[in-house]
Amino acid sequence: MTDILPRSDDLEATWSFIEPGISQILGRDGFESNANRRVDKVLSPAMYMEVYTAIYNYCVNKSKSSGQFNGDKQENQSSILVGSEIYDKLQKYLRDHISGFERNPDETFLQFYVRRWKRFTIGAIFLNHAFDYMNRYWVQKERSDGKRHIFDVNTLCLMTWKTVMFDPNSDTLVREILDEITSERQGNMIQKSNLTAAIKSFVALGIDPQDLKKLNLNVYIPVFEKPFLRRTEEYYKQYSADYLTTHSVTEYIFEAREIISREEKGMVMYWDDHTKKPLSETLNAVLITQHAEELKTEFVTLLDSREEAKISAVYNLMQRDITLLPELASSYEQYIKKCGENEIAELISLQKAALSKGSEEAPQNNKKLNMMALHSLPPKDYVKKLLEVYQTFRTMTNDCFLNDPLFAKALDNACRAYVNNNSFALPVGSPKSATSKTPEMLAKYSDQLLKKSTKPEVAHDMSVDDIMMLFKFLTDKDAFESHYRRLFAKRLIHGTSTSDSDEELIIQRLQSENSMEYTGKITKMFQDVRLSKVLEEDFDVMIRGLPDYSKRSYPDTQPFILAETMWPFSFQEVDFKIPEELKQSHSKLEDLYASKHNGRILKWLWPLCRGELRADIGKPGRPPFLFTVTLFQMSILLLYNDEDVLTLEDIQERTNLSVQNIAAAIVPFIKFKLIQQVPPGLDNLVKADTQFKISHPYKALKTKINFASGVKNDVLNALNPGSDAPGHRANREITENEKIEKELNAERQIFLEACIVRIMKAKRKLPHTTLVNECIAQSHQRFNAKVSLIKKAIDSLIQKEYLQRCDDGESYKYLA
Repeated sequence: MTDILPRSDDLEATWSFIEPGISQILGRDGFESNANRRVDKVLSPAMYMEVYTAIYNYCVNKSKSSGQFNGDKQENQSSILVGSEIYDKLQKYLRDHISGFERNPDETFLQFYVRRWKRFTIGAIFLNHAFDYMNRYWVQKERSDGKRHIFDVNTLCLMTWKTVMFDPNSDTLVREILDEITSERQGNMIQKSNLTAAIKSFVALGIDPQDLKKLNLNVYIPVFEKPFLRRTEEYYKQYSADYLTTHSVTEYIFEAREIISREEKGMVMYWDDHTKKPLSETLNAVLITQHAEELKTEFVTLLDSREEAKISAVYNLMQRDITLLPELASSYEQYIKKCGENEIAELISLQKAALSKGSEEAPQNNKKLNMMALHSLPPKDYVKKLLEVYQTFRTMTNDCFLNDPLFAKALDNACRAYVNNNSFALPVGSPKSATSKTPEMLAKYSDQLLKKSTKPEVAHDMSVDDIMMLFKFLTDKDAFESHYRRLFAKRLIHGTSTSDSDEELIIQRLQSENSMEYTGKITKMFQDVRLSKVLEEDFDVMIRGLPDYSKRSYPDTQPFILAETMWPFSFQEVDFKIPEELKQSHSKLEDLYASKHNGRILKWLWPLCRGELRADIGKPGRPPFLFTVTLFQMSILLLYNDEDVLTLEDIQERTNLSVQNIAAAIVPFIKFKLIQQVPPGLDNLVKADTQFKISHPYKALKTKINFASGVKNDVLNALNPGSDAPGHRANREITENEKIEKELNAERQIFLEACIVRIMKAKRKLPHTTLVNECIAQSHQRFNAKVSLIKKAIDSLIQKEYLQRCDDGESYKYLA
């Protein structure tokens, strides 16, 4: 074999020797009919080795001048390597070889390009191996010397391909590729392998002369990716417009989702990973963003129909463009808010219709009917309706929006809006300073849940979770605490709670939801009742040890010692003479308490006292009656132990009660025919000579009768003729609510002043706006602080010399 190798110093002979081998490696026309035919089957190992050896011999050959020694210094081995001549010949050969490619008449340029590319790149790899020695020594030396136009043979093949074949024909090639992709989008079958090979060639031809190992898409992006994205945008812009003219928006939603899935998954085999993001952005823009208004309108329509699968489809589609989600969440929030308001308005309408059926004159006075509907709305119905809306959209938020934070926040904001502001909570015409009625209704709902007297059919679906679920949406939590405390106090005093454990559970839940400070008064009320139980036991032990003890002298007594500042009862001096039967117990109880707590003053809340009387006034042989009465009622009934008939003047003289208190106490007796009034009539009720006769024997279906429960409602009706109209009751309730609101405003004023002092003590000096904002932030757990109330608190603190306005007129300074 050595005999036929060319001389190592003869360039022409060497090239003539290796050229046939190179031709076979790269594939001559007519020789490589099969593009996939392996090169190693075409080129024999012996010829391959001869080509490699010939190139090797030539590259290591030293010229006569460079092979001698200069003095005592030998030339560096790398400096005498040669290869530029053969490199130039190879480069020229590659140009001629590629230029000589011929396209078959029956094939497209894409098919021609892919066929030649596949064969050429396979040959380039083998050719690179044949020139391995030149690559490793001469090429490497040249590139290390800064000659970036010199490449290894494989890269040289690709660069020559790009210059000769690709650059002049890239427009035609890309156009045919895009036409094929469009054809596939239209549902036609195409040769996918050709597209894949052609597009991969764009990546392979992206060579950086400065760094051959660096991934470079400088060919792929401008030549293919950008035109591809433009064609995609144009195609789907027209497609979506045409589709919407013949299909509904709901159908378009599913079609767009299918298109995106197909483009991103089914056609991922074509393009480089770099294209995924811009393709997604293009599809989002043309299929979603440009039709955002239609999608949002359809979204609201789907919310109306509650079609969760379609709602979820809209969300999944629009979440691809995160800039659209806030608008979608805003639409969701507004829809929930409107839905909540409409549900409450419908509830009021139903209540109004029910009242209209039961009243003949109601239809003639719509304003009065509205007032009646507002003030007779059952707390349970109202609370359950609010929660029903919340639960509906809570489920939707979880199932359709996967509890997306944006939509969860939209749900909370919407619920907070309709819970606190609807046609019942703040009726039309309410003043700006008015407090929502929702806290009051929730407190009444709690009272129904925890009260023994609530009917089982009413309480069966009520729960503590309902209370806490709605509580978190209240903006005026202090209003709830105020109403809840009043009703809680009555349950404690009258012993009508279902159980202490139920009461404690709600207090703990309220405390965990808000703070210990929030439930401070309620907790202290519970402690007072427990301490009173201890006092009751001590009192019972004491009186049983007295020498004159008897049940008649010392009837069972249940005292309640209440902290004046914690309980929602205001002390009123009442001119009242305690009955003889209770005087000893009253005196001994005061003595016992004084001995335990020196210096404390007891104030007796007579109007709140209740008791039970055993009355043996029925027919002979019948069991005695058990009457639940107020202390004032008890003092009146005890007078009938001595006489059967009393005048109003007699009762007033022996009890020292006012005419109003006597009338309030006696009206329930008259209503239930325990006492007969002579002469009858409301006008005679308050006359001094009117007689009141006890019914003996007394006839009633029940042996246990609660007269105390009728006092508050019936007395006002008796003393104010015509006041039993619902409108009047409404006015009375409004007056009571105004009183509660006045107390709330006073408490809020104190709370805000404390907040301001706390803030200013820490900061010493603050601008007005900053102080107001910090004050709002600190008070939001209790109530929604209005700026006008904060300003009023600031002015009050300036007058009290806690604060001082600075010279700039916009800041405040804390005065130590």
